[in-house]
Amino acid sequence: MSVLTRPAVLLATTAVAAGLLAAPGTAYAAGTTTQLTAAEMTAAMKSVAAASTTAGAAGWKSTTAFSAAVFGAAANETVLYDRTHGLYSDSLTVQGSGSLHLFLADGRGVYQSISAARQRSALKMMGRSSVKYTFTADKSVDVDQYGATPASLAAGYQEAGTKTANDDGSADYTFTDDGAKVTLHVSAAGALTGAHAAEGAMQVTLAYTYGRQTVTLPTSSATIASGTLAGGVAYLDMATVVQRAATAGAADTRKAAKGGTVKVANLRKIVGRDAAAANKAIAVSMVKVKSITGGVRVYATNPWTRKTVAYTVKASGKKVAVKKA
Repeated sequence: MSVLTRPAVLLATTAVAAGLLAAPGTAYAAGTTTQLTAAEMTAAMKSVAAASTTAGAAGWKSTTAFSAAVFGAAANETVLYDRTHGLYSDSLTVQGSGSLHLFLADGRGVYQSISAARQRSALKMMGRSSVKYTFTADKSVDVDQYGATPASLAAGYQEAGTKTANDDGSADYTFTDDGAKVTLHVSAAGALTGAHAAEGAMQVTLAYTYGRQTVTLPTSSATIASGTLAGGVAYLDMATVVQRAATAGAADTRKAAKGGTVKVANLRKIVGRDAAAANKAIAVSMVKVKSITGGVRVYATNPWTRKTVAYTVKASGKKVAVKKA
């Protein structure tokens, strides 16, 4: 499957935005068409990649339209790359769904729009409903490694095909790539300006413009650390997590006693272990265990609402009792 049509297939399972399909690619005046061997196409694409790199020295913008009629799916994507400041934004819309926006900053990290219902519920619980983006700090982020750059797209093709020289000095390169008919549009200066691919019911239309772009990162008031939000989401299930930790600890204590008298020391050790396992599973240090007469108190307090959920787990002869505190 062609690198250009592959995204169209993903639309069948992607529901992240609502949008419209972009207009078809620009039509060019008919010109002279010549056949190119695979070697000649490879050389031509190498030249296009070099010219595209030069044209995009300060940055570039791409607009892409995907459609997959067999799935009834369509989407638009706009990418802005400010190479001067190491900033990148990617906005994707998918027909009939929400929106996805991604921002990257060289050596700093990644911003991503929040669309999941549970994340929105967590933000409301945390008193931060105005937040729209998560931020994940990552010093290794290299904007050059993201997105289909004009140069990388052109350099990826090595198939035999045709070249049509247009009256305005531009050219169209056409070939078949993994079953998809692909046409690359190249400016008179030799840089890639657009592409179109069709494979069955799937189509992709892409256009590039060159020059410095303006990428505005989300404000701090509209952003939350991804780890903090993950913690908030975990606390939505605090009552269930605490209950399960207590009941699992009790069950494991009974099993360890093998029908004999339950020792308080063993109960405390086993319940503590199960509480630690519960915290590890949700990647949040939520569940606490405190020794009390005859057993332990298993509890958690929501740091935003200050609500506490607690259970006692106590040894009683050969039995282990669990009660909500």
